[in-house]
Amino acid sequence: MARRAAGTRSRQDERVATPPSAATALPQGDVAERDRARDWLGLLAHPLVAGLLTLAFYLWRASIAPWGLGQTRFADFNWLADAFLHGQLALRSTPIDTRDLIEYSGKLYLYWPPFPALAVAPLVAIFGLGVSDVLYTAALGALGVALVAALLASADRIGLAPLDAPRRALLTLTMACGSVQLILAPAGTVWFTAQLLGWVCVLAAALAAFALRGPWGYFLVGLALAAATGTRNALLFNGLWLAFYLLRRDWARPLRWRLRAAALGLAPVVVGLLLLGWYNLARFGSPLDVGLAWHQMDASFADNFARYGVFSIHYLPTNLRYQFLAYTVFSDERWLGGGIFWMTPLLFGAFGGLWAGRRKPLTWIILGSMVLTYLPIGLLLGSGYLTFGPRYLLDLMVPLTILTAQGIRRWSWTLLVALTVIGIATYAYGAVLWQGLTYAVR
Repeated sequence: MARRAAGTRSRQDERVATPPSAATALPQGDVAERDRARDWLGLLAHPLVAGLLTLAFYLWRASIAPWGLGQTRFADFNWLADAFLHGQLALRSTPIDTRDLIEYSGKLYLYWPPFPALAVAPLVAIFGLGVSDVLYTAALGALGVALVAALLASADRIGLAPLDAPRRALLTLTMACGSVQLILAPAGTVWFTAQLLGWVCVLAAALAAFALRGPWGYFLVGLALAAATGTRNALLFNGLWLAFYLLRRDWARPLRWRLRAAALGLAPVVVGLLLLGWYNLARFGSPLDVGLAWHQMDASFADNFARYGVFSIHYLPTNLRYQFLAYTVFSDERWLGGGIFWMTPLLFGAFGGLWAGRRKPLTWIILGSMVLTYLPIGLLLGSGYLTFGPRYLLDLMVPLTILTAQGIRRWSWTLLVALTVIGIATYAYGAVLWQGLTYAVR
């Protein structure tokens, strides 16, 4: 109750502190019209509304693209799901395109962790190998946007990131249309499916942490984190800030209660890691080997792979440049990525969140977990080519969204709208260019 009261007082303080300049400078009719526009926009702060509208938009976006709503030639999780349904780990048949697959001992495998294949296995069981990865990837993207709206509402309710509905709506709209999700969600493909599913799993873990009390809330957080780790391994580091938040929130509870809750949270993560180890051991003879030595990568990466391997400090300067620093939107380097804050400028609010929470341990735990999550990305061969925007940084988006919500609370409405429009315009431009790259998915 104290936390909720604190969050309420914070929102009241915000309304009191809001300068009246814009409202008093406008005629009364214009003020009323502006307020009605904010109220309509605020509907996007409702998870169901945000999710359904985003799904309709993503499906429309896919339908007008050259590849349409059909299956892409990189729906590799369909083939792995089919293998699982028939009790084996190697693919039963050869996918349309074998780029990025592993050929080992005369069999084909995927190097990506297996949870996405488990997630789509019911669809493959019902509709067969031809089920459209464009459709289920668009649905994942829309689900993620709905979870963003729910997460922001929950963070506001508990006082972690107090933010009124119109501002939450702008941040939700940015996630849907002003960030790399606009490129990934309508396009399908094994790479984009995995990234969006990982994002959804971390969102689910954070929402469970914020919204649920009791030991079984810990279990659901751990279950979602296990699924995230089984999709993209480095997402496990989100468990650091989530565990800190939960244990700090419940520190006043008896020690026995906390130990039971922590055990329930850790159990699915430990089981998931053991299963991943077994999965690799059964395929390649080592629990840590995902088969990258037999990776059928694009020829453009072959020289660096032979010289430096998959992970190397050699790649870090290039990745930092194309993921954080470079503005590539109007250059020939646009398909290598682009600085996340230039392309989605509303996320500059995260720096405000860091400053506002600089005296809170949770802020630095969040930042540390983001650094650890980024390390495999920064050391990886390739910055995310071929796409528009820094797609690998989707792995950082959940904590980044929370920091942004904390940071933009007192920013002017005009500035927030301007930054949102810039992000949407940037990715709308990229989506048009991306549509010409039909060879990327067909």
